[in-house]
Amino acid sequence: MLASQRGRLGWAALNVVAKKGYQQTTVSDIVKRAEVSRRTFYELFAGKEDCYVAAFEFTVEVVQNMLNSALQPYTDLDWTILVQKSLQEYLAILAGEPDLARALHVEALAVGPALTVHRAGMKKVFVDRMRRVHGIGVAQGELSGNPREGVLDLLIGGIDDRIRDCIDTTGPQGLPGIAPDLIIAAVALIRASAEPTL
Repeated sequence: MLASQRGRLGWAALNVVAKKGYQQTTVSDIVKRAEVSRRTFYELFAGKEDCYVAAFEFTVEVVQNMLNSALQPYTDLDWTILVQKSLQEYLAILAGEPDLARALHVEALAVGPALTVHRAGMKKVFVDRMRRVHGIGVAQGELSGNPREGVLDLLIGGIDDRIRDCIDTTGPQGLPGIAPDLIIAAVALIRASAEPTL
């Protein structure tokens, strides 16, 4: 029962924060949205921050699983097509789940230091994904060497920034429209990531 209520509170936190912003959201807002008692909330979480961090971690896992499922048919394709499909599918997931999009790319910054390690973990998940794509390119004979970590970090940081800007300006529904630019940048940086330092 508590596990179910924990999940309801996490989703409620994401929903409320997406509408009101992290700073304006209160524990009362979350328990009201989840239809769970305040007492139960404090049996599960130390406070709003603790609840939101748990919800963020769960959201990263959910999005990863959704992305893995969506990409299953494309794993044997050319590495550039895999980059294209990865970005298109990720942006489509975020556009279809606007609360998740805001949780991962916008409101996470408002939480502050408590979420810093978790955001770094999310970025690492996507860096690792691009590293695997590079490995596929090597296996296909189109790329060589090992990718430079700094270049992959730059790529994921840039994607995160462009997604956040789109959410803030046109809303999550506009995310699929930025796919072409992200694909061009990702392919170019992955292709260049194993080049020697100048």
